[in-house]
Amino acid sequence: MKKNEANIISFAVLIDTKGKIVTEQQTAEISAIKEKLSPITYSTLETIVRTAKAELNKLHQKIETELDAKVYKD
Repeated sequence: MKKNEANIISFAVLIDTKGKIVTEQQTAEISAIKEKLSPITYSTLETIVRTAKAELNKLHQKIETELDAKVYKD
């Protein structure tokens, strides 16, 4: 990522050394940069973040449900 770019939304599926799988999602607090954005850009980002959060929450739940349905053996 370049110095003049910011990560607004991220989603990751991670596995640790013990084999534990987790999902991680992050969204930037765009209100902190509101004054640096045009009103249209800020409004667009609000919509994107709101929509992405809802969809990523659904994805997280789906993955969690699938993993909970599996039987794991150590």
